[in-house]
Amino acid sequence: MTDPSPEAEAGVDGLPAFERVQTRSTPPPPDARRAWRPATGALLVLLVVAGVAGTAWWLWPSPGEADDVLVHLVETSDTFLPDLTTTDPNAARSLVLDALGWDVAPPDLPSLTVVGVGIPSIGEVQPSPGTSPSDVQVPAFRYEGADGERATVFAYDYILLDRVGAAFDLPDGTYAALSEPTPVDSRVVEGRFVVSWRRRAMIFSAVTSNEAVAERIRQTVSS
Repeated sequence: MTDPSPEAEAGVDGLPAFERVQTRSTPPPPDARRAWRPATGALLVLLVVAGVAGTAWWLWPSPGEADDVLVHLVETSDTFLPDLTTTDPNAARSLVLDALGWDVAPPDLPSLTVVGVGIPSIGEVQPSPGTSPSDVQVPAFRYEGADGERATVFAYDYILLDRVGAAFDLPDGTYAALSEPTPVDSRVVEGRFVVSWRRRAMIFSAVTSNEAVAERIRQTVSS
């Protein structure tokens, strides 16, 4: 497996997306004695705050939840058509390098052969208020097996997740799993099996409708 983009050579420890898991802590328990003896003035303040908050809740729309990267990948995999049909990993690697400047080769997967590569858009992100939305593009590799098995593997990194901010985010459970000594996460997303694993700062997510294929991928990348 080749190294990811030059920016990733320095590792992932300093990236905010990676630090979300590393710096997570549990808040200390409240003081029970103080909790049961609030001052009258504090109660009045709480009532006023609650009234203002209730009014704001009706006047302002609630903020939308961050889009789940895995949902975008699953939805993209259903319509993904490779830009280049090839069984040559080096040709697939060259297309990604020319299109995005990322030195990423398709990973070796059990009983599957890469048959195509492309740079699909997985959605749009608005860099800042008042700016035009821009496409979020990532490399995608199409795999097929001898029995008609199929999987699509997407590649992205912590640098991309930091750039798009909260617009595209991984589930907390995936962040936690990718910070473990064996950085692998597997889950079902919208009826598809998704296996994600990390190689330094680069993350791969394999999407397939075949549970047996997903399990073979999970075992391979976990070893």
